[in-house]
Amino acid sequence: MELELDPTIAQEIVTLELGNKVDEYEKIFHLIPIQIWYKDTKNNIIRVNKQVEKDLGMPASDFAGKSTEELFPAYSAKYYEDDLAVINSGKPKIGIIEQINNVKGETLWVHTSKVPTINSEGIVTGLVALTINITESKKLEEQIPIWAKIFEGSGEAISVTDTENHFVAVNRAFSLTTGYSPEEVMGQNPRLLKSGQHDPIFYQNMWAAIIQTGFWEGEIWEKRKDGVIYLKWLRIDQIKDEEGNLINYLARFTDISEKRATEERIRYLARHDALTGLYNREVLEKKIAKDLKKARRSGNRVGVISLNLDRFKNINDSLGHKVGDEVLKELAQRLQTCSKKISLTARFGGDTFNFIVPAISQKDEIIPVIHEIMSAIEKPLLHGQLELIVTASIGVSIFPDDGESAEVLIGNADTAMHTAKENGRNFYEFFEANMNEYAAERLILENDLRRALARDEFSLFYQPQVDSKTEKVIGVESLIRWIHPTGKIVSPGDFIPILEETGLIIPVGKWVLAEACRQHKEWIGLGLPPIPISVNISAIQFKDTDFLQLLAKTIEESGIEPGYLELELTESVVMRQPEFVIKQLERIKDMGVNLALDDFGTGFSSLSYLRYFPLDRLKVDQSFVRGLSTDSVNQAIVASVIALGKSLGINTIAEGVETKDELSFLRKLDCDEIQGYYFSKPLPNEDFVKWFRSR
Repeated sequence: MELELDPTIAQEIVTLELGNKVDEYEKIFHLIPIQIWYKDTKNNIIRVNKQVEKDLGMPASDFAGKSTEELFPAYSAKYYEDDLAVINSGKPKIGIIEQINNVKGETLWVHTSKVPTINSEGIVTGLVALTINITESKKLEEQIPIWAKIFEGSGEAISVTDTENHFVAVNRAFSLTTGYSPEEVMGQNPRLLKSGQHDPIFYQNMWAAIIQTGFWEGEIWEKRKDGVIYLKWLRIDQIKDEEGNLINYLARFTDISEKRATEERIRYLARHDALTGLYNREVLEKKIAKDLKKARRSGNRVGVISLNLDRFKNINDSLGHKVGDEVLKELAQRLQTCSKKISLTARFGGDTFNFIVPAISQKDEIIPVIHEIMSAIEKPLLHGQLELIVTASIGVSIFPDDGESAEVLIGNADTAMHTAKENGRNFYEFFEANMNEYAAERLILENDLRRALARDEFSLFYQPQVDSKTEKVIGVESLIRWIHPTGKIVSPGDFIPILEETGLIIPVGKWVLAEACRQHKEWIGLGLPPIPISVNISAIQFKDTDFLQLLAKTIEESGIEPGYLELELTESVVMRQPEFVIKQLERIKDMGVNLALDDFGTGFSSLSYLRYFPLDRLKVDQSFVRGLSTDSVNQAIVASVIALGKSLGINTIAEGVETKDELSFLRKLDCDEIQGYYFSKPLPNEDFVKWFRSR
């Protein structure tokens, strides 16, 4: 007899069993270490599990009812595209690699599989997305090619061997150093690199160190594929896994034969000039000291010679520094063997050379040596089809007459050399005590010049320029003067060369340009009729990279009309690098500034270039004006310059006009403008204003 279960009790039992299963499934749902997303057909989230909460940092309950557009605006379009593909096809989509962001705004990489949910009627009601966080593995994956590039691109040779010490990987530097390609060494033992220079004990000690300490490093001789034996610095390390098991050996090495060669080169350069191979100053001073020590014992003299090439800068400027270097190397070879009486030849750099002539009894014994040096220098040098002639200025000092130490003797020889240059070049001078007095005066002058600008010791004087026919003032030239603290006015001929040698011409030239423009503006404010003002520009200023910018800024700040400013350039300036000069002059003309060519006729102008220069005036040098009425040669030169100016449509102005006869003759030659003492010497500002008003 069967017992019938009460329907109410039966229903309760079924409900209890179902509840237990739901609880069980719910626990499993949240314990699974994979993100689970339930979504409807419109890309809205129904629910998510705890793993989503853990990975994204947001409570699972907060996802329900939210759209992916709301939670993940940057990626929702891609999500919905994949969702639609699953919903429309009713088929799963497996292995989607995509991105998601957490509440911190961090981007995570995930691996997702999407499965459609289908009701009893076979209709797709949504989908379940199973997602695994693969951010860390993705980072490792991205790092693999980076480490591969580092391994392959390392400048250090690297090899990896297995636990049996057979090659499993080598980089490019390994192949370049050893000569073996990766294919040639894979599976091979590193013993194929052995040089035969080490005995078995060496290798036993090496491996004992690797086993005991985990690494070995040191020098080792090995052999390249081509048989060349070389020295390298090698380090071998054991590579172990997390459990401490050996998995690989890593070897890194550097060919230190190159390092040794570099060290030798450094030692060489510490004693020699890099360009010519001659000894340098340090070696020269030590050798002089040794020769002086011997001379003190023997009672002999020692001669020190300083040589500097004349106008060598012209070779560098016109033919380039590469040709200049070749000339220096050729001369160095000649000088090194030009006389058996020279114990050492040295180069300090630039175009200066020094020589030691030891063990001489009389001062005059050094003169034949000097002639041998000059003969070696003066032999023509060939550059292509061009024959170069080089001369030199030489200075000599003698121990013990001119000094007791290497430093003093070298300095005095250098002083004598500079005296030779100032006396006309291409000759020699023996040191005399008064030369140092002159050098000291020059040094004092240079030091005073460095302070002169800061102390407002410079002043501009002004010399009027007049029309040759009407004698009307048509311009003025500004001329710098230096009022020394002693009250003496220093001649420009004494300090302008020093300004150029020291580079002080740049700041001083900047001041001259600004002061001339400022003064012009002041004259107009005083009611004087506006006339052009000329400013002399040196070669160093003209080639300065900031000159055009400085010129434009000065015009703007002073307020001068550009048409009232004229720049005077000497003939020697414009004939250096004519192509550059033409472009530079054209830029200046574009600013509205006038241009004059000063000292015309004293240099070596090429008329083929002259026609391209945008000039407004040619200045006839005063050396041609002096004695013009009686000197037929000067008459011909001046007449030619004036005729040239007229043919090119350029005004001519003669400077240095001092007599009525000179003025009359220039008028006959139809010279346009005149400047000189006949009308006025250069005047300080106040005197010029008075003179101008009196006209």
